[in-house]
Amino acid sequence: MILRTFNNQFMFEYSTVALERTQFVINFYRQRKLPITGSAFYNECIRLNIYQNNRAAAYKIKEDMDAGVLGDFKADIHTYVAIFNDVHASTREDLALLTTYYDEMLGRGIQPTDLVQKPLIRLARKIGEIPLVRALLESPGTAKLTDIHSTTAARLLSNKAQAYIAQYDLVGARTQLEELLLYHIPKDTRLLPSTQGYATGSSDIRIPYEFTRTRDAFFIYVRSLYESIIRVYIIRHRIREAHELLDDMRRTIYLPPSRMAYNWFIRYHAKRKNIHRLHEIHDMMLQDGVAPDEYAYTKFITACMYQPRPRRLRKLVDKAINDGKLPKTLGASFEPADGPDPAIDEAQDESAPRPSGLPEIPKHIAELTSVHDLVFHPEDCVRFYQSMFLEFDGRIKNSRDEQCLPNAHIINAVMCAYTMLERPSLVLREFIRYAYHQSRLYPHQPPPDIKANIVPVAHMFKMALDASDATDNQEQSQRIHTQMVRWGIRLPNST
Repeated sequence: MILRTFNNQFMFEYSTVALERTQFVINFYRQRKLPITGSAFYNECIRLNIYQNNRAAAYKIKEDMDAGVLGDFKADIHTYVAIFNDVHASTREDLALLTTYYDEMLGRGIQPTDLVQKPLIRLARKIGEIPLVRALLESPGTAKLTDIHSTTAARLLSNKAQAYIAQYDLVGARTQLEELLLYHIPKDTRLLPSTQGYATGSSDIRIPYEFTRTRDAFFIYVRSLYESIIRVYIIRHRIREAHELLDDMRRTIYLPPSRMAYNWFIRYHAKRKNIHRLHEIHDMMLQDGVAPDEYAYTKFITACMYQPRPRRLRKLVDKAINDGKLPKTLGASFEPADGPDPAIDEAQDESAPRPSGLPEIPKHIAELTSVHDLVFHPEDCVRFYQSMFLEFDGRIKNSRDEQCLPNAHIINAVMCAYTMLERPSLVLREFIRYAYHQSRLYPHQPPPDIKANIVPVAHMFKMALDASDATDNQEQSQRIHTQMVRWGIRLPNST
């Protein structure tokens, strides 16, 4: 307490007398060999050496604390507060060094406080920048870091790039990324614990202290920076540049892209029915060892069979005409005589319901086989569905297999695909799969999935009834009607 009082007196008054008193107390303890009962004594010794601009001695005390030389005392938040309150720090190299300790503190699970963050901001002001982020943006401090500090440089440059991204400056973010790739890869090949979760698309990544110099830690920072830029490209519909950056990331770092990054691409292309792109992404994920999750397979499968709204359908046709896949004369006959109505929803279209149960196609293009093939891709849908069962180690021919439980959207799309392929027996198999597992999980009540997806589920029942009629399976038809009563399902045309 006495040491802390003298050190605080110097911090507010900058009186050398306070330092002399602190040194006297320390010498008194050492000469009398008085017992030290806490880490506060060593923390104040570190603070004193920092005030006297004797950083080497201060850092040596901290290292001895971590190594157990000084007893059972470990560095705590007060140790780092003493290190960060360096009144002599005035250069960008000092900022980089303090950032290294900041990174170390986060890796040890020590939460930063204002007593830690304010000295960093104060140093940023001293070197000519107001906020800390601006100091990280404008300072070339990482350029003088050696290769053994590559992980520290990765964290600094990642923070810089994140700030550029926040200011919608992708050029600046790409510049930080290119500078980071010039650093040597760390030689420590130890793998981080698999149980540790690491957020992507963010610079707030906390690596355990003992792994901060590893190759894994370096590439986690690099991957996070790559994916942050990719995400902004996708949001801005600059998909070509996003794909180029994804390819560059797969070539540059040995860590594969995260599942979240792949899902961004899947969502973008599924909405636009770019089926060939979805196949490419699916193959990339399998090559990189990134297993698609339920969200990814739902997008893969439903993208093949959903009918887009008129505006999106118009864009698909225009793109196919420009690519030479459709005749140019189709452009005039594609739209109704009174022109397109962007307010029309396919659910409100007055086209006659199709006996097969497939999604309705507007009357003015119902006879255009080429457009029909452009919208629906049943073979691709089935292919993705089979891949999903392989991924989850399930058996697609066994409708009661419990390894893979497709959701209502997947089953609805697959039943549509088999209906289009004129495979009524497989339509019934998929319906039985869904009904069996939902009844098994919720034997005494309607499944929650029914209420959340009432439209696709009712569509599934209609397709199942049509398939049972096509196979002349009256017994199965009766079971379907019984299940409809149990779950309270009413077909769209029923009264």
